[in-house]
Amino acid sequence: MTQKRTGVRTTALMFGAVFLGGAAGSLLREVFSVNIPGADFLTQTFGINIVACFILGWLYSVRNRVHAHVLHLGAVGFCGGLSTFSSFVAELERLALSNIWVAASAAALEITVGLAAAILGEAIGRHIHLRGSSE
Repeated sequence: MTQKRTGVRTTALMFGAVFLGGAAGSLLREVFSVNIPGADFLTQTFGINIVACFILGWLYSVRNRVHAHVLHLGAVGFCGGLSTFSSFVAELERLALSNIWVAASAAALEITVGLAAAILGEAIGRHIHLRGSSE
């Protein structure tokens, strides 16, 4: 019976962490999603998505050194809410209504820069950890 109760508590903590992280990430996305003057070829959430990719990369680098609930809060909740795919697609549709090639270019650019940001975040996180463990 105790094992079942522990499982329910763990699941509740996981859902709570995802909920709190998602709420914080979504609110932050709304605050910082603004039109960039003169950048009609980017989505409104371009910068936010790149930051979320960087954070995901960094969290990936520390995944074995933090509690799973930290990853639920940060990666699944916060970064998931911050970089929501639905906003990205809606903004691409807005761009496509005026020019399909601009929308395709924006999608390719955002995905490429997002992957680069995730790789950079992971590399920086790994470097910081290795430097910290050797001191």
